[in-house]
Parts: sequence; structure tokens; C-alpha cells
Amino acid sequence: MYNLIGFNINWFGLVMWGNAFIPCAALLICLHIIYFSKVKNELLLIAVITVIGVIIDSALQWYSIFIFKEHEYIPLWLVVLWISFAATICHSLQFLKSSITLQFLVGALIAPLSYVAGYQLEAVEFGLPKVITYAYLGLIWSVLMVFIFYLKSYLIKEERDNA
Repeated sequence: MYNLIGFNINWFGLVMWGNAFIPCAALLICLHIIYFSKVKNELLLIAVITVIGVIIDSALQWYSIFIFKEHEYIPLWLVVLWISFAATICHSLQFLKSSITLQFLVGALIAPLSYVAGYQLEAVEFGLPKVITYAYLGLIWSVLMVFIFYLKSYLIKEERDNA
């Protein structure tokens, strides 16, 4: 519950105030790590997911699917948002771990809504029509969510032992 609340605070703050919200987001991430990260290798999982997410969003910017005004590269606040998202995998999104179908559907249908909300709040512009951007994001995220949970099961030994 606290993990989900912290992520939503970070999402909203980073999308609305950008880099100015990073200190608050960093504090919430640190609190998460100190009080809630109990699983061995969770920090490694967070780091790997963040790198993958930054690469994906950078490619989407490179191909002008995402446009961030006055930014040659994706903004730092988006990197911090990826860290915040990655911290939900072992906690708020744990309910997805046992269903590849659910992972795929959440990725395809729900995850792109975050970007559409960011677009509505003018944190990002789309270089393509919204429907086409949503379809690309749905395709990317459907595969990404399944891969993230595969990666989680690979990196986090406790998952394999309890399965």
C-alpha cells in the first residue's frame, strides 16, 4: 500500500514539476529502500529496469515519438520516474508475478495510460497521433512487462525458491 502511494506521489510530482520534484522523489525512493526493500537483489532489479526504461524512452525520443521541449535527451525527472516504477515490481505489482497473460494485458492496455496522462499534463508531446502512439506504447509495454517479471524471477532467488 505504501509503495503504491509513494509511486503515485512521485509520478504526479515528477510529471507536474519535473526536475524540481527530484529531491522529494529521491527521499521517497530512499525511504522505500530503507524500510521496504527486503528482497535480496531488489536494488539490482531496480537498476536494470531503470536502464532498460531509459533506453526505451530515449529511443522513443530519438524517433520523435516522444518530444520533450528544451531537452536533447530524456529529462532527468523521467529517469527518476523509472526508478520509482521499478521499485513497484516486488511490491505493488507483485500480484502480476504469476500470470503472463495479466502482465501482457496490463502492459498493453494500462501502462500506456501513464504516458497519455503525461501528455494531457503537458509533460511530453507526441510526435505521432495519440492513437498510434498508444498502440506503439501498448506493443512495447506488453512485451516489457512480461520481460520485467521474467527478469525479476531470474534476479531474485527467493522467487525461484518459493515457486
